[in-house]
This record gives sequence, structure tokens and C-alpha cells, in this order.
Amino acid sequence: MIIIWVEEGNDRTSNITRVQLPHANMVIDPRLICDLKREGYKFSFSISGTTLTITRIDGLGGCYAFTLRAYLPTEEEIPDFTSTIYTYWGLEGERAPKDTTELIFHPSVTTIEEDAFLACKSLVRVIMPDTVTRIEFGAFHGCVSLKFIRLPRNLVFIGDCAFLRCKSIKAVFLPPTVTHINDRVFYHCTSLRYFYVPPEIIDQMGMGEEVFKGCDGLLAAFNFNGEEHGYNDDEVHELLRQRYANLPFHQACFSTLVTPQEIEACFQEYGIDRATEVDDQQMTALHILCLNPHVTGDVIRAYLQLAPEAADQEDSEGMTPFQYLCRSDIAFLEDRSFSSLMIWWYHHCMPPQAETSKKRKRG
Repeated sequence: MIIIWVEEGNDRTSNITRVQLPHANMVIDPRLICDLKREGYKFSFSISGTTLTITRIDGLGGCYAFTLRAYLPTEEEIPDFTSTIYTYWGLEGERAPKDTTELIFHPSVTTIEEDAFLACKSLVRVIMPDTVTRIEFGAFHGCVSLKFIRLPRNLVFIGDCAFLRCKSIKAVFLPPTVTHINDRVFYHCTSLRYFYVPPEIIDQMGMGEEVFKGCDGLLAAFNFNGEEHGYNDDEVHELLRQRYANLPFHQACFSTLVTPQEIEACFQEYGIDRATEVDDQQMTALHILCLNPHVTGDVIRAYLQLAPEAADQEDSEGMTPFQYLCRSDIAFLEDRSFSSLMIWWYHHCMPPQAETSKKRKRG
């Protein structure tokens, strides 16, 4: 795929524009990539050899500018242009269509470019491959339905406003490879409750200005009202550093690299009693594991075997760990799906009296 820039000024005398393509008989995606303020353009496209003819059919005058996606039919599969599933190639100037509901990342993607998914309001879940090391300016700006993100394990840099106004995101699990988070990255992510900085990068990572301004859910965890108190970057960042200092199980379960062995080591070092401790949102570490998009079923099972009572604890929203697991079920991790872990739980961890009671109810 290539990105083609098209621009016409006010002095044009025809509603037809011709553009020379780098290859003959390319296929054009009719979904325009354009500025939000300029949406509403309508064009028809025809190709003869290497000449693309663009005819304006919206009846509007004035200048216009937009970009197009063009595909080589002999070298790549042509996508269904009516589908809401979009394959992202990571090209400069590429933007996903606004009605995108699901993303597939091409294996070559190492950077999510500027405004790549700007205002994709129907996008609910994003699972980024570990090949990605950079997320650029405004990449997910205005993805208001986005609830679930899996950041790459090799991520280094998050650019300005990358998740600005993603008001449905609740938790962000930061990998220890991150060195820079720029200005206003999570600005007005009003539902964000959990953001964890791995201890090993606390002193090395650069964090910009107003990263969490307007994050009411996160600031409420500290009884810190940004509007009344006056937003203070240093104070918020310090609170984030200290939030889980006395909760070793939570720290372990926030890790993007957590393993069953590390869970078992936590139990040996700190004891079972601390495994059911809760944080400021009344969440146990098992809640965190069930939200963590990087963990496998083996990690969750290791925790349940040692502290099965944690499965029934409710947080401040009345949610159990399994309910979070059900809400954020991840298809590519089959062994941690809600149904598979519930079956395992009933056979291995449920107290006998609870199982008997459940059978009576079914009877």
C-alpha cells in the first residue's frame, strides 16, 4: 500500500483532477483521509494505466486536500473497503477510516504514526504487537469508545496527546521499556483509574506536562481534585510513584512480564494474608491480574491456587476479578478466557460447600 496526496486550489477550472501513480492498475480505497473540518467531500475515481482520474461529485466549490490509500493487486491482498476491520501498515500520513471497529497490524509496523486512529469513535479494543516501539502525536486522539489497550512490551516512546480524550479507558499497563511519555498523553481520559509506573524506570523515565489533567477517575484515587487544588504535575507524578509502594502483590500483578513463578515467589516472601489486601479502589491484586492484558491463564491460576478467596472479593464498583475478566476477554489468549478459567475454578478452587450449594440451585 502507498499513500497519495491530492490537493487542488481555488483557481481550478474543472471538477476533474489527474494524478500520476507509481504503478499501473493500482486499486484505490475510496475512503478519503482528510482533516476533520473538511469531511463531506465526495469523489469518483477511475484508473487508466498509471493515471488516476478524480472527479468531484459533491457539487461543492472551493479548494480541497486529502490523501488516498492505493494498493498493488499483484503484490498484496486488496481489503474489503466496506469492512469496519482495518489493517494498519504504519505509513506516514495513513489514517484508519472513522468507522473502524477492529484493528489488524501489518507485521512491518514499528511506529504508530501521527493521528493514525484519530476520532475512530467505534474502536473499543486495541492490541498492539510487540514490534511497535513508538506511538506518535495524537495517534488515538478522540477514540471515545476505546476501553482496552495492550501496549507493546518493547514500547519506548509515547508522543503528545496520544490518547487524548479517550474517555473510556480504565487501566494502562506500562512496560518497563518506556523512556518518554510526552505532554497531555492521557489528557481528559476521565475513566482512567489505574496507571502504573514500573519501579525500575521511575527515576529514568521522562514524563511531560499535564499528562493526566482531567483524569477524574485517577485523581480521585488520591483525593486530589485538579480543578479545586490547581493541577500540579510534580505532585501527581509523585503520587503515581508512591501509590503501590506498600502493596507488593499489586506491584507484581501490574507487571507486563509477570510469570507464575513470580506470583509464587510473592506468596513465599509476603505470605497469603497479604494476597487479599486491597488498594484505594478496594481492588485485590487478582483484580489487577484479570485486567492485565499481558498475563496468561497460568498466572491467574497460580494466584487462585494460593488465595482462592480473592476470587469473590468485590471492588468499589461491586466487581469481582472474574467479572473484569469477562469484560476484557482477549481472544488471542485462549487459556485466560472467562469461560475456561471459570470451568477450572469450579473444579479446582471452589470450596465444597459452595459447589454443593450451586448444585442445589441448579436442581
